[in-house]
Amino acid sequence: MNGDRIMLRAFARLFMDRGAIAGILTLLMILSMLAPSDQGRHDFDYLDDEPLRKEQLGGGGSLEDQCGSITFENLFEYTHATFNIDVADDWGSADVHAIAWVNDTLADDLRVAMDEFMAELDPNNGDDGWISTDEREVFRALASECIEYTLTRIGIRDGPPHRGGVGVDWKNTTWEEDGVVIEEFNIIPSRHSQIRDCTSAFGNDCEEVPIIPDEDRDCDTDVPASQGVDECRIKLWLNATMVISGFTDNSNFTLALNASNMSGATLDFTFPVTQDLRLDLWDECEGRVVGLDEDTAGGQAPLRGSCIGDGSSTYEITENADGSLTYSLSPDSPRTDWPIGEDLFADFTTAPIPVDNPPQWTDAAPPEGAWFPSPSGGQHVWAPWGDVSSWFADEGSVSQLDVRCTGAASLQLSEGADRSLWAEIPRGSAAEVSCEAVDSADQSTGNRTWHLGVPFSLSTPQQTLADPHPITLSQTSDWPDLTVEIALMQEGSPSESTSVTFTEEITVDVSASTMVPGPVQVWVSVQGTDVYSMEHVYDLSISKESSPPSLSISSTEWDGSQWSMHGQYSDPDGESVTFSMSIDGSQTGSVSSTGNTWSTPNINFQLWDEGEHVVTIEGCDASNKCSSVSQTVNNSHLFDEPEPEPIQPPIDEEDGGLLPATGLPALIVAVVGALMYGRRRG
Repeated sequence: MNGDRIMLRAFARLFMDRGAIAGILTLLMILSMLAPSDQGRHDFDYLDDEPLRKEQLGGGGSLEDQCGSITFENLFEYTHATFNIDVADDWGSADVHAIAWVNDTLADDLRVAMDEFMAELDPNNGDDGWISTDEREVFRALASECIEYTLTRIGIRDGPPHRGGVGVDWKNTTWEEDGVVIEEFNIIPSRHSQIRDCTSAFGNDCEEVPIIPDEDRDCDTDVPASQGVDECRIKLWLNATMVISGFTDNSNFTLALNASNMSGATLDFTFPVTQDLRLDLWDECEGRVVGLDEDTAGGQAPLRGSCIGDGSSTYEITENADGSLTYSLSPDSPRTDWPIGEDLFADFTTAPIPVDNPPQWTDAAPPEGAWFPSPSGGQHVWAPWGDVSSWFADEGSVSQLDVRCTGAASLQLSEGADRSLWAEIPRGSAAEVSCEAVDSADQSTGNRTWHLGVPFSLSTPQQTLADPHPITLSQTSDWPDLTVEIALMQEGSPSESTSVTFTEEITVDVSASTMVPGPVQVWVSVQGTDVYSMEHVYDLSISKESSPPSLSISSTEWDGSQWSMHGQYSDPDGESVTFSMSIDGSQTGSVSSTGNTWSTPNINFQLWDEGEHVVTIEGCDASNKCSSVSQTVNNSHLFDEPEPEPIQPPIDEEDGGLLPATGLPALIVAVVGALMYGRRRG
């Protein structure tokens, strides 16, 4: 067996520079608990605070580089898998035993991927619609080596409970070198109805089957179709050792699992016997998009106990007969929702169960009499859950508290699906709302009363942008002093802001120096004593008009009959400028530009009629605002011809220089010819 593995590795290494090697190798590693892609980890910094790795699938680099960054969910799906993770007594490692079932068309997909990968290793044999025993063994040999470099989904960190964030590196579990063994069943069904012999590259017996069976799916001729057995199924086993680094205190620890794009999985974590060990808190945290080609989503690490899960993952705690504890986790996000992100956190402790005290207001909670500003009247979220969850503290999960708010019926108070607080915000005077948090024992924080309303209206005396641009703030009655930071904004980028404090109507001149032609919005941030912060972008139908570019002529020159012109340009709005040229109103030729200069091509004016011609250069910016410059060119000099030398009459020696009468016709011809030659061409 070892000899075969060495031979297979040698064969594979002949082709190790193929970019896709790590990608498809992971198809045989579904039990390896591969880590999510770096894109997925980046969102909350749960698993890695290092820069994104870009050498994903087919990115080149070493086997370690490629296997250490791939996301197997993007390549392969299993029907169901079970993972038994037994943590060693010293908490320094864990034995992992896993089984995965690949059924129905998912098995076809696996064989297709293996065949495509083989083409990367051997273009003469791969991607031929068949998968052979040789190819299977190559995968088996390489898979174990590749798994050693893959990142696990699991993090086990001791100390106070947490949810990741800055300074928390979850990469504390790795696969032990040379500690991975993979076995398979039925990748090459031995009784396949279409099995045939093939030539082995290693001199072994060789058989191959089609990657996709025929419509009868007869992958086992000994099993009648009437039994309804999935004859083409694949079964995979993994035995490995997972190393846990930096774990020293089993009295308090958090186990995190990245469950992004996991369906049909069951993971049983069995911990060593630890007196009084219990689960203190469990969080199902959603919101990340995970995929090789997907943008990430999410934000900062959530507060402990604040996550609102979608219910796709569940857990159980079992106290075993020997006193150990088993934490059974079942992530099962719908495949139709992939790519989807999820992190599961379980806080374990040996501390006594705390007394069930009433929930408490935190220092982050708004004080009694606080003001909640909204940008306008109507149905609005006046407090998102991310803020609300920070207002309370309790022994249990904050997400389990019942936040109760009361007020006038006109407020239409409600709670959104994400537990954000909604209300029909009044457009005039502010309205009062009273809120409290109640735990499962009906213990309350006590009520606090706040004010909801629109603190001011925003307007502008003109829609055409000026620099600076006037913005008028008209405060609603009864509101306290407000500090407002205001700026103009385009495509998410604000201009230089201006801050004012006011209690009555005020007009603020806001810088517009960085704005470009197009729509302009107004960004406002509101602060104040006992005033809850608010940020909003207002659309007041302001737009900046484009100014045409400025063009000038710097030089003209003749080179024989060739004429050219050069000049400079600038656009006050910083937009790009395109040029065109016309002669006597007719478009012709092209104008080149470099930096802030423009140049015409050489124009052969000998091809134009004699006289004056007007050359016009027009420059238009991206907003189609144009300006032009013109130059009059006189090409008459090109049509001036020198006077011919006069033809001297022959001297008659006998007549003393007088022409004989017989030479008169020749003289007339010569004179006429000279006159014709000397005329100007028209």
